[in-house]
Amino acid sequence: IDSIHIHQSSRDFLWWKPDTNGVFSTNSAYKVLQEAHHSDSEDNVLNIMWKLKIPPKVSAFSWRLFKNRLPTRDNLRKTQVTLPSYSCPLCDHEEESIYHLMFNCEKTRSLWWETMRWVNRVGSYSIDPKNHFLQFTQWNSKDSTNKRWEFLWLALSFSIWYHRNAKIFKNQPFTPEKVMDDALFHTWSWIKCVEKDFQMHFNFW
Repeated sequence: IDSIHIHQSSRDFLWWKPDTNGVFSTNSAYKVLQEAHHSDSEDNVLNIMWKLKIPPKVSAFSWRLFKNRLPTRDNLRKTQVTLPSYSCPLCDHEEESIYHLMFNCEKTRSLWWETMRWVNRVGSYSIDPKNHFLQFTQWNSKDSTNKRWEFLWLALSFSIWYHRNAKIFKNQPFTPEKVMDDALFHTWSWIKCVEKDFQMHFNFW
């Protein structure tokens, strides 16, 4: 401290740290708020996900999904991986990103609309997986009910990714009905493992 010399003739001035030029702007302030919100929602979602009793492979998939670490074609392009095409393997209309694949693709969008009707939550949803997950699951006051919707959301996301890979690597058709059937079976089996009183047979669920 003793080595610091303060020049009395110098004028004090404010420096806005988030901007490299030190100049405050509403855009930079908005970006700071968005990043803070993003960090909070990510921590919240990951805390919820890690507490769920789901298979380890689904936990690993979900972590990569929420972190945008899945090898979607846009992510492969960013890492300089050369592909014949970077478009969505399901619709071939847009570049494949996790946001498009999961929520905006015409092949998967209808699946979410159907599940939203089940929970009576039809409306505008975020295409960011973390925010979409929170919108879809955190609306009921009963923790057991929320847990079922959490299972369903993760099961459907996992099923979409599984069948997407089956189309690419095994040349299998992407059939929305099969995707939903698999998601419902995963959800039913996970609920059956954690709810002792849940005795409903899958055929009647």
